[in-house]
Amino acid sequence: MSDSPPPPVVIIGGGIAGLAAAFRLTQIAPATRITLLEADDRLGGKIRTETLTADNGAQFLVEGGPDSFLTAKPRGIGLCADLGLLDTLQGITPQPHRAYVAWGGTLHELPEGLTGLVPTKLTPILRSRLLSPRGKARLALDGVLPAQTGTEDETLGTFVRRRLGDEVWERLVEPLMAGIYAADGDLLSLQATFPQLRDAEIRHGGLAKGVLAARRSTPSPSGPAFKTPSAGLESLVTALRDRLAASGVDIRVNAPVSAVMPPDASSGPTVILASGERLDAEAVIVATPAFVAGEILATAAPALAEDLSGIAHASSAIVTLAYPTPRAGIARDAHGYLIPRALGSPILACTWSSLKWEHRAPDGYVLMRVFLGRYGQEDVLAQDDDALIALAVAEVQQRIGALGQPVLARVQRWMRGMPQYLLGHPARIARIDAALADLPWLALAGMAYRGVGLPDAILSGETAAERVHAARIFRTGVGISA
Repeated sequence: MSDSPPPPVVIIGGGIAGLAAAFRLTQIAPATRITLLEADDRLGGKIRTETLTADNGAQFLVEGGPDSFLTAKPRGIGLCADLGLLDTLQGITPQPHRAYVAWGGTLHELPEGLTGLVPTKLTPILRSRLLSPRGKARLALDGVLPAQTGTEDETLGTFVRRRLGDEVWERLVEPLMAGIYAADGDLLSLQATFPQLRDAEIRHGGLAKGVLAARRSTPSPSGPAFKTPSAGLESLVTALRDRLAASGVDIRVNAPVSAVMPPDASSGPTVILASGERLDAEAVIVATPAFVAGEILATAAPALAEDLSGIAHASSAIVTLAYPTPRAGIARDAHGYLIPRALGSPILACTWSSLKWEHRAPDGYVLMRVFLGRYGQEDVLAQDDDALIALAVAEVQQRIGALGQPVLARVQRWMRGMPQYLLGHPARIARIDAALADLPWLALAGMAYRGVGLPDAILSGETAAERVHAARIFRTGVGISA
């Protein structure tokens, strides 16, 4: 028997899912050799925090991707606890958290009582000018409309229109949904995104009644709904990198993978890098975007690769702008506004980061993030950075008023950065799971499968690590080891 160590578990992708997978392996199997390969020159994927200095010397903390995570899903907080970062977390600034929707040439405050996308309080809806009297009357029918029979999936847009009417969909639910998925809700699978709404219809006969019943039966977590490290989300990536390095994980950046070859009778899988290097592996975790996973698994698992490649992705960009604090125009108790798809704008939303989070801008300045591009409306991203900045500046001036020229502007593009859970996604995931059942040496992780938030991505990485640890294939003659 050879005295050489077993080959490593190879993790392809150094975003939060791949990093979480590697960290979980170091926790449950400390002796495991791990190699983590990242195609980019940095770890973290869409988590990117920068400290930028304006020409006048003012410094700003800028998030290029997500700026926080949802605390109701446990693995964001859980991973921070594992890394000793709980004391660094902050919630949204402790002031009233109003948000607005652009409609009819003005900004309308979102009515109170929106729970799981569903209006649950009558008085704020009646007072709001966002909906017409006809739209409010149509919303009220949700309480008397019979539940639709059958188990067939439908799109989120079709479902909400059927229960709550066109106006509630276009002016309330769609802009909120787009803030999560950057999606076209008329293509999005209800079952894959908000299955609890269909459950509310079936079990309670109305969405508001169902959502309120679910809230009563499931206590809400205490504390802020969203949290983030005070130094920015990339501090989570830094902590993971440092812990992995201290555990002996071989971390390689600028190391794109071109293919994965399956095991044969005498050896485990082989990972082939674009450089031509070949790495023998004990097991492989692919934590890349689904379309990349499809490319590198095309030889090892053609049917699986076809399903992975079929998961659609939306492209988007974030334009960050910094201004001297205006005397008027920005409500001090609000965090931004949403723009419905029905208005035809390439812009989804604008958030006022420095009013939402502390430590984002120095006194006397406001930091804003303008979001552009959504599924089916991505032509705007063909323009150069200067054009996107001009669009963002014009948008802010149109909604808020003349602010002059920003002292800082930063564009971050995410091409094919957001997976789309289109109609048919649950069936696709079932096929992917069935294919993986015959490939115990392989696991997948990332946002393309069961959730697009950071806690979902973290959980997917940890689950992938536990999968390969439970069915690890050694080449030492021992066989399967737990």
